[in-house]
Amino acid sequence: MRIVQISDLHLSPKHGFFINNWRRAARRLQQMAPDLVIVTGDLAINGPDDAGELAFARAELDKLGLPWRAVPGNHDIGDEPPGQDPTQLVNAARLDAWRTHFGADWWSQDVPGWRLIGLDSQVFGSGLPDEAAQWDFLRDALDGATGDIGVFMHKPLTIDDPDEPASTRCIVPAPRKALTELFDAYPVRFLATGHLHAAKHQSAAESGHGFDRIWAPPLAFVLTKPTAQNADHILPGTRREVGMVVYDLQESGWNAGFDAVADAEIFDLDDIKQGRYAFLRDMPAYFPEDLVELAE
Repeated sequence: MRIVQISDLHLSPKHGFFINNWRRAARRLQQMAPDLVIVTGDLAINGPDDAGELAFARAELDKLGLPWRAVPGNHDIGDEPPGQDPTQLVNAARLDAWRTHFGADWWSQDVPGWRLIGLDSQVFGSGLPDEAAQWDFLRDALDGATGDIGVFMHKPLTIDDPDEPASTRCIVPAPRKALTELFDAYPVRFLATGHLHAAKHQSAAESGHGFDRIWAPPLAFVLTKPTAQNADHILPGTRREVGMVVYDLQESGWNAGFDAVADAEIFDLDDIKQGRYAFLRDMPAYFPEDLVELAE
């Protein structure tokens, strides 16, 4: 079973800065023809306030012609409190918009020898009724697994310090601790996340837990220049590339490797925003005329 994880596409019909990088990656996916593509969030730029962006991202995924599943990121449904932007916190209306376009924001899928679990990292710590519902789902999904388990969500549990204080780069501390203990109690082999726009594979031995932690590279932009907003996301020892993660799952083992999109354009977020805009959604409209074509 070959699965490819992609993350942080940041697609928009209005702010199309990264559409060609996405389409270059999509052509690569079409060549690889994996059994399943899993998207770990931030499909949009302004999804919390513009359902049209979610619809646009859904249409682009459908053009792949490949099986796929997705979990949301903070740019799709908003953050859990306190959030990067207090005007874009996750709520019932934003969850409904995601579910309209992409279906469930948490799910499980069984493949030979494995159970794959997708989680909504923004619901953890939100205080919404959906938070308790997701915890119930997760416990049932872990209990019902008959083989190894791989978990996919947008935000990582932590960077290095399990006691890291609340920040926008990881999920908040209380659910982080509970999730770590739960994953250690079951045959979870890896936790695959995005969000940081940096790639890294930390083994179970390195993490001190029973599961590997994998951060997927972005398909949109990288972060190389520290700013007030992103300085804590620029992490040493990580790969800074546009790419994806390829998983080969067997009934008696697994492996994962990074696959760079060789012809991708490497954007730095600060260069795009020109030091003038707090968020990409605030910028003037832009969409490229020379769109990369996908296979029919």
